[in-house]
Amino acid sequence: AGMEMPERDAQSAQRDKEAATLIDVMEMAAQFFRQKLTEGVGAEARAYLERRGLRGKTIDDFGIGYAPGDDRRDRTALLKYLKSKNVTLDQMAEAGLVIAGPDIAEPYDRFRNRVMFPISDARGRVIAFGGRALSADAKAKYLNSPETPLFHKGRVLYNLARARTPAHDDGTVIAVEGYMDVVGLAQGGIHNAVA
Repeated sequence: AGMEMPERDAQSAQRDKEAATLIDVMEMAAQFFRQKLTEGVGAEARAYLERRGLRGKTIDDFGIGYAPGDDRRDRTALLKYLKSKNVTLDQMAEAGLVIAGPDIAEPYDRFRNRVMFPISDARGRVIAFGGRALSADAKAKYLNSPETPLFHKGRVLYNLARARTPAHDDGTVIAVEGYMDVVGLAQGGIHNAVA
């Protein structure tokens, strides 16, 4: 309509580029976790999900996966995988996937031996993870991604992208406590739940 689009400043363009790159890193991590769930190393996680009554289709629909490793032996499975995909350590740390820094002798995976729930933004892009511990002696039963350029916990609802249309159609949103509540309701045919 004869209007010129305003020029974007260089900083804004750079932030968008970095966010897109971090989105790519998060998607690579999600693929890694989904793959590990299907392998031998994911047997305990699959058994946990089966005990919770989740079917394969539901697990696939929600992109649930498994973060291998433990506190003693293998602490770097995801780090090694992402490195093989040319992701830098700085990108992994910025995405909240690894613990690294000047006071950390050896960087390591933030999530180890956990069932992984990808957390998406309103557009359905993976921006964070919630991990449910499989070990009874884990310090935290659930561990979420830290605040990152992509993820601000107080501004994100789990399952919002998937629940938006059913909630609109139904005129109702159901707020529940956690990931498993949302997933269980969806498996039972209730698709307008968020956590």
